[in-house]
Amino acid sequence: MIFATRHSPITVWAVDDSSAQVTWGRLPPGPVTITARTPSLSTIEIHHDGGPGSIVVDNLPPGTSTIEVRRRTGVSTHRVTTLTRPPGQELARIATISDLHLGATRWGLLKTMTERGDHTLPHPRRCAHGAIADAVAWGADLLVIKGDTVHHETEESFRELGDLVDEFPGLPMLLIPGNHDLDGNRNPDACGRVIPPSVGRRRLAFTRSVDTVDLPGVRVVAADTAKPGKGTGSTARIASDVLEAATDSDRPMFLAIHQQLQPGRIPRHWPPGIAAPESTDFLDRLDRLVNPVLVTSGHTHRNRARHHGSVRVTEVASTKDWPGVWAGYKVFEGGIVQTVRRVSAPDALEWTEYSRRAVAGIWAQWSPGRLDDRCLSHAWVSQPHLVG
Repeated sequence: MIFATRHSPITVWAVDDSSAQVTWGRLPPGPVTITARTPSLSTIEIHHDGGPGSIVVDNLPPGTSTIEVRRRTGVSTHRVTTLTRPPGQELARIATISDLHLGATRWGLLKTMTERGDHTLPHPRRCAHGAIADAVAWGADLLVIKGDTVHHETEESFRELGDLVDEFPGLPMLLIPGNHDLDGNRNPDACGRVIPPSVGRRRLAFTRSVDTVDLPGVRVVAADTAKPGKGTGSTARIASDVLEAATDSDRPMFLAIHQQLQPGRIPRHWPPGIAAPESTDFLDRLDRLVNPVLVTSGHTHRNRARHHGSVRVTEVASTKDWPGVWAGYKVFEGGIVQTVRRVSAPDALEWTEYSRRAVAGIWAQWSPGRLDDRCLSHAWVSQPHLVG
């Protein structure tokens, strides 16, 4: 391996306005104590069964503090700086997952990495279930599934997707297709089948154009940018409907799509998404909206964030391979906080730790992004002009 150590170190993986997630790739069995050295001196102690792990430390004060991790083999200290809390009250919570790839059995550049050990469920299902369970425990009001739900467009994989979403009947969901969900023209196993209109007993429908859900303080818009039989995406079919959904509301817009909006015509990384000038023109139109906009995508299996004028644009990595994540969004009166946490289930962490060795270990450094790619606070700033 070139860049990856065998196991990820103890890391402050994620922060928001009042908490932090601490993760590690391997610790021996025994007690693990995490102490937040704050005025209230908060302490969490668990008995760890060994291997990878995750702990969320809540009730952190604004600003920078120190977390001490004590285990049988030593003590380490880590600085934590919470995100700036946007103005006003917290109004809603949105969770997103993407790139579940249900039905996949292999991973890596040469597809040589396979399941290790005995498991009742395959790793894509374990990781997806763990991500949704984490989001439910966190208090999500809505889950947006941002595409590549299955690895190939097969009846068996879509049945598995239906079984997954049926396990969480109380959680409202939006379901966006990705290129893998529509790969019938490229995948001989699909045999010409088409994506089902809905999945599961709950009959959760795929968004095939634009769907909206209004939550307190935000309009959530799900848009289908996928092109059947193609890996790349397009905004041509949905741009007008997205703009109409934004202008019909007096709330900021949270826009979820599958393919990323590339800043240039030539992709800087694999896989290609929606190339400029199409993506640039679309973002320019969003930037001219009166109401603020955050756009989030999947597809690349990595975490990145950037600005396009007033629009905040993020990419969030896959649930099923390193680092194995889901994203939570706290909506405030004056802004939104994105926090990308690792899936905490031990049987998911076991796989995602193994999968970090892909591409000769380069994947361990490429996919996670920086902490401020994963975790950010974005203030809503209304624009003084209308759509052009």
